[in-house]
Amino acid sequence: MANKHRNLNGDICYVFAWEQGGGNHVYANSKRTALRRAQLFGKSTHDRDGKKHDKPLPGSVLTPIESSIRSVTLNELLEFDRGLHLMTI
Repeated sequence: MANKHRNLNGDICYVFAWEQGGGNHVYANSKRTALRRAQLFGKSTHDRDGKKHDKPLPGSVLTPIESSIRSVTLNELLEFDRGLHLMTI
């Protein structure tokens, strides 16, 4: 079993898809926390680590697909990012 990718704080990396298309990742200690961080990240009020922005960023609101949230290894994260990049070409 491969180790899940973690940041320096020990939070696990979770990837997810947006309902509007595309995807992203957040770091959290649980799947529930990851969903909450993804929702706030999509509203542009917080960053992917859960830190609140001084001023919310203008723009449209993105909604994460709850069923798509999953924890990943570093290789899975790199493949996920590569797939997102190939979608933009």
